[in-house]
Amino acid sequence: MVDDKMTVNTEMLNSWKEVAIYLGRGVRTVQRWEIDLGLPVRRPRGKPRSAVIAFKAELDSWLTGSQKDTPQEEATKKPLKAPPRTQVLHSNTELLMSKTRQLLDRSVDLCTQSQSLCERLNRGLATTVVLATKGLRPPPFTNHLNPKTSTTNS
Repeated sequence: MVDDKMTVNTEMLNSWKEVAIYLGRGVRTVQRWEIDLGLPVRRPRGKPRSAVIAFKAELDSWLTGSQKDTPQEEATKKPLKAPPRTQVLHSNTELLMSKTRQLLDRSVDLCTQSQSLCERLNRGLATTVVLATKGLRPPPFTNHLNPKTSTTNS
């Protein structure tokens, strides 16, 4: 006699809905977790939009963050790629940090130049005051940024 009943694997989840129910979340949430956080689901047809299956043990391990592979499995396991969205965010963060460092360096340079100009201006004003108290005229002003323009006191 042939048994008409199929054996059911209770350790395998066969759809997004089953995965979502098992994790106590919505379907969209677990789909987003696959993309953003690397939720361990498999696609039997190998296509990005095909049906999914997941193993309860892998999901439990992923949730607790304690992937317990044997040393042999770990040696043969390929390094996991970060999900595409995470890679883009990481790349953008690095770019932003680089640009921020450049701005900070430029700001420090400008601050140093400003301090130097203030010191020169204060020395020039002090010299002018000393000369004025002695009844002398200060030397003509020279624009160090544009030497062609200078003013002379008449």
